[in-house]
Amino acid sequence: MQDRLQLYPKQDSTPPQPTADARPGYADLQQAAEWFAVLRADDAAETDRSRWRQWLDADERHRAAWSRVEAVNAEFGVMPQVVGHRVLARNGQHRRKAIKTLAWLAAGVTVAGSVGSSREVRGYFAALTAQYRTEVGETRRQQLADGSLLWLNTASAADADYSDVLRRIALHRGEIMIQTAHDKRDPARPLVVDVPAGRMQALGTRFLVRLEERATVLTVLEGKVMISPSGKAAPLMLPAGSRVRFDADAMGTPAPADESMAAWSRNLLMPDGIRLDDFLAELGRYRRGHLGCAPEVAALPLVGVYPINDTDRVLAALEASLPVKVRRILPWWVTVEAKDPLPGKPG
Repeated sequence: MQDRLQLYPKQDSTPPQPTADARPGYADLQQAAEWFAVLRADDAAETDRSRWRQWLDADERHRAAWSRVEAVNAEFGVMPQVVGHRVLARNGQHRRKAIKTLAWLAAGVTVAGSVGSSREVRGYFAALTAQYRTEVGETRRQQLADGSLLWLNTASAADADYSDVLRRIALHRGEIMIQTAHDKRDPARPLVVDVPAGRMQALGTRFLVRLEERATVLTVLEGKVMISPSGKAAPLMLPAGSRVRFDADAMGTPAPADESMAAWSRNLLMPDGIRLDDFLAELGRYRRGHLGCAPEVAALPLVGVYPINDTDRVLAALEASLPVKVRRILPWWVTVEAKDPLPGKPG
């Protein structure tokens, strides 16, 4: 990245990389963001760069935090190298069309700041060319050919492929909700959703499917859904009012689900006693950049109805209703911290 290269002398143009198991804490991430802001300032001095280098070399967690900050910054101006090379090699109209999609793809930059495995690359390209897509902060409702309804959550991508024998939806990224319609074909074609971890067959249902980094989450609100994992995990029939997390080789324990989990389809989030840090993690999906939560306020319970189409308004509402303040170190690095002092604690 350009910012990184400018900070090092030519003989040492790349900072040491953290190991895979280095996990930065909240304080490490805050310090990294503050250093990024200092070094990006017009009046940054060589002494600032020297002190930053001492901080960076002092702990692997510092290097991991710096990598995280650089990755977030990459969403705002640096394309993944492997994808960018292929896109920029195109000519004419196809090249212009491809470049327009890069802003959407930037939301998928990994914590390391680049696209990793070949499977990830295939997934990104499938998302780029998907029939139905949304950008960060956008939701979409789509009626399918059989009358079924498809909702896409923020930064999501899916394809619908209907044949004479099957109604197939492939989820490449993000989250969808489906309200199935009765198929007018005779015999009726099954409706399935395919993800890397397996296939889900709808049985007169309304349900949500969400792709996480290492698992798929299925939430059934009406009817039931049969899960057929692609690996060693046993199939499971999930009834209404349940959700489960699974991957190809392991099936989690079903947990209760309710209508609040589909509130995003109405551009709302409806926390009911959940922790503040969990709520902010969900809210962060609807905005670019980093949205963090200080440990001392992480467990504050939250109840309410919040619009996802204006996340800054939600943050202002949190400041007005909770003993917290919103701190913006950089335009794209925002954290929610305790007001000083917290009620019941010494100043």
